[in-house]
Amino acid sequence: MRSYKGQSGLKRNIIIGTALVFTLVIGIVVGITFTAHQAEAQARALSGGSGMILNYIKAGSENDFEGVMRRLRDALQNSDNPERQRQAEGIKLYKAQEPGQGNTTLYVMFIDPAVSGADYAVSTILNEEFPDEVQQLYETFNNSFGGGQAIINLDLAVDF
Repeated sequence: MRSYKGQSGLKRNIIIGTALVFTLVIGIVVGITFTAHQAEAQARALSGGSGMILNYIKAGSENDFEGVMRRLRDALQNSDNPERQRQAEGIKLYKAQEPGQGNTTLYVMFIDPAVSGADYAVSTILNEEFPDEVQQLYETFNNSFGGGQAIINLDLAVDF
């Protein structure tokens, strides 16, 4: 009888452990999926001397994305905040000629020099300069993404 209870307890522990692992895996998959479709959910600060932000835009949404980027440029250039104006001086946006994975277009925002510690979050900057438009601009921006966004801090390794 004792071995039966031991086996029963072992089976129960295995079932509970399997359920917990399954739940964890599902949570990770859902989390990755959610963050891949959200362009930005928090402040975007660069700690290196330079940086890149990779933007994976849905095919057919390029004009929407570029329109929001032009408003971002206007917000930075016309800001009364000298830090925002310095940010504008260091940003260049490039569009890849090659098609991206999953029917996306890759836009690479090069930031050199980066304003250390400055917030590069599009929503924050647009809200500062265009509070009446920010909701529509951010929805357009966020809906243009097909594969999310990645921020990369860069430090100069070799100067040619």
